[in-house]
Amino acid sequence: MFAEDDIERRRVEREAADRAYNEALTALDQAFPRMPELPHPPVVYDESRLPAINERWEVVPADPAPGASGWRRRAARLVWGIVRPAFERQQAFNSALVDHLNRNVAVHRANREAIAAAIETLRGELEKLQAFHSRLVMYLQTITRFVDTKDRSEHIARLANITQAGLSGVVDEFRRDWEAMTARDQRHVAAVDELRTSIAAVQQTGLTLKRELERLLAGRPAPAEAGAAAAGPAQPGAAPAGGAQQAKAARPAPGAGAVPPAADAVNAYKYVGFENKFRGSEPEIRARLEDYVGLFAGASDVLDLGCGRGEFLALLAERGIAGRGLDINHEMVELCRAQGLEAREGDALAYLESLADGALGGLIAVQVVEHFQPAYLVRLLDAAFHKLRPGSRIVLETLNPACWFAFFDAYIRDITHAWPLHPETLKYLVVASGFQRADVRMLSPYPADARLQPLWLPPGADALAMTTMAQVFNENMAKLNAVMFSELDYAVIAERM
Repeated sequence: MFAEDDIERRRVEREAADRAYNEALTALDQAFPRMPELPHPPVVYDESRLPAINERWEVVPADPAPGASGWRRRAARLVWGIVRPAFERQQAFNSALVDHLNRNVAVHRANREAIAAAIETLRGELEKLQAFHSRLVMYLQTITRFVDTKDRSEHIARLANITQAGLSGVVDEFRRDWEAMTARDQRHVAAVDELRTSIAAVQQTGLTLKRELERLLAGRPAPAEAGAAAAGPAQPGAAPAGGAQQAKAARPAPGAGAVPPAADAVNAYKYVGFENKFRGSEPEIRARLEDYVGLFAGASDVLDLGCGRGEFLALLAERGIAGRGLDINHEMVELCRAQGLEAREGDALAYLESLADGALGGLIAVQVVEHFQPAYLVRLLDAAFHKLRPGSRIVLETLNPACWFAFFDAYIRDITHAWPLHPETLKYLVVASGFQRADVRMLSPYPADARLQPLWLPPGADALAMTTMAQVFNENMAKLNAVMFSELDYAVIAERM
């Protein structure tokens, strides 16, 4: 319920806000520029004397003594021979001048027309700007009517006269209406979100069916067959390659009712939709992966395990670094190839074991290793050590299970995750496989304003008692934040010496 001093405070604040609004509106109206006086186009080029100049520029006659004969003709030709050079120079000057004037007629006309058109265009745009300014002031003045201080004052006066019991009833009714409206909004948002997810799945299904139909018409082998042929025989007990950027069609345990590989390939589009919804958009993932590109500067033959939609492969290509991708999800591989990136479908361990020792100049796996069983991961790290050349780097990014929010939100949401890896555990496995200079880089800190907040001491409280209580409380909050809301991801970065 509102106390009298609270109502008075709100009234004063409302009046101050109204004054500030009116002053800002007045300043806006006074700041609008007025239409300036635009210059006139240049006067029309004077061409009136051009016809006469074109007729009279020749001063050297063809015959210096027309109609004369005898000694008169000989005398005229003698005199003409003396003065002719001067007249010919004059005529050459006249010719050049007339030619220059004739050539500039069109230029002067075009310049005047262009200047006139530019002035008219500027005039039209200034008139539009002036009209916009006028309509903006009118719009703001219309808003003023809805926030008039007199109406607010009347409402405050009526609220002040309402009894406490009546006001409590109004507040309770308003709260119930608000909760009901919020629940309806949440249902509507959930329905729209489900509809968007369904539409995205239908679109991805259509693309998958189209590509499979084209493959069948062309007589190409099925994706599972092509991937098996490229990767070699599957290793017993091996988990599939891939990360949170791609589907992980995990192999069933012996006797558990295996899913045919063709069915996995057809259903791979579902994980593409899962990535688009929960992992993040391609621009967001590219921005997160930018920092890793510099670690592979000057390298070649970089392998992106679980390349997903190809964000990191595209970054490598833009920097001129040769790279290739591997993913067990057929749809992810197709997305990479559609961008002109080199990617293939197959099992991670089988592919690494098929390479010659020292064949790779770098290896990165982003949000991948949490999809492997421990025994498979150990074998994968051993194989990576042998396939990387000396001086090459390995980068393994994964979710941080030491952060409770990351574990209980992102980790368990993905049904293809197999084993959470503590930062110290993954670092130990990397070092135990032979890598050196291993470093753990914590990533994606939880937003500070969303964490548990420390205790605030009100003024006038007992200083010693409140300080002691606040210190204990804040220490507890820091401990909880450290385990619940720390960094969501981390990366282990090491070198093959």
